[in-house]
Amino acid sequence: MYGLPRERLPHGPRARRIAGLVLGAGLLLGLGMVGLLAPGAARAQRRCEPTDTDIQEAQALFVAGAAAIDAGRWSDAIDSFSRAYTLTCAPSALYNYGVALRALGRHREARDAFDRLLTDHPDLGGETRDNAVAFRGEEAARVAVLELVGVDPEARPELSLDGRAIADSGARPITLETDAGSHSVIARIPEHQPFVWEGELADGQRERVPVVFAEIPAAEEGGVDPLAIIIPVLVAAAIAGGVTAGILLQEDAQLAPDHPTRLIRIGTP
Repeated sequence: MYGLPRERLPHGPRARRIAGLVLGAGLLLGLGMVGLLAPGAARAQRRCEPTDTDIQEAQALFVAGAAAIDAGRWSDAIDSFSRAYTLTCAPSALYNYGVALRALGRHREARDAFDRLLTDHPDLGGETRDNAVAFRGEEAARVAVLELVGVDPEARPELSLDGRAIADSGARPITLETDAGSHSVIARIPEHQPFVWEGELADGQRERVPVVFAEIPAAEEGGVDPLAIIIPVLVAAAIAGGVTAGILLQEDAQLAPDHPTRLIRIGTP
C-alpha cells in the first residue's frame, strides 16, 4: 500500500506527524529472509548473513525508528535505522536512514546514503527507487561547498572543518563539503600562523576562500615570539568550538523539518 504522491506530501510542523506514510511492508518476514525488495535485499543478505537474532533486533529497531519520527526525535530515528542496516543490509533500512538525515538538513550525509542505496542495491525498483533518485538529486543540490584556493600543491596543511580533522588529498583547490549554517575552517602549516575562516553558508552555496599563510614573526631580541603562536591557536580553537556547539544546538532544535519526507513503515510480522 502506498501513501500520498510525492508532490502532495505536506510541509512544515505537520510533517513529523505524517512522516510515517506507508510505502510497503513485510521486511524481514520469515526465517533468515529479507523480504521488502526481494532481489536487492537477497543480495544484501548474502553479504551480511544476518542471524535470527539480528533480524529480530532489526524489526524492533524499525518500530523504534518509526516511533521516534512520530515523536519528532529524528536523531534517534537515524541511530535506529543505521543499526538496522548494519545488522541486515536491508535496503529499506538504508532508505529510511537517508530520509531521516534529509529531514534534519544533513544533506551531505543524506546524499551519500542515497548514493550507497542506489549503488549497493542495483535491483531496487518501483516508487522506492524513483524517490531515492529524486531525493539524491535534491540533497546533492543542497550540499554547500568551500573551495580553499591559493594553497601550494606541494604543501599538505593540517585541515579542520568545525573542529573535525580533514585529510588533504593533494587536489587543488581544496574542496570541503558541508551543510548550510555557521562553519569554521582552520589550516596549519609549519612555521606559519594558522589560517582561520569562519562564516555562514546557505544550501547549495559554493564559496571560494583565498588562503594566505602568514609567517610567524620573530621577537625583537631574536627568536620566535611565543604569543605569535599561542594567540592565533587559541582564537582558532575558540572559533571551532563555538561553531560546533552552534551546529549541535541547531540540530537538537530541529524537530519538525520543513520539506517533504517519505518513510518506509515496517509492520511486525
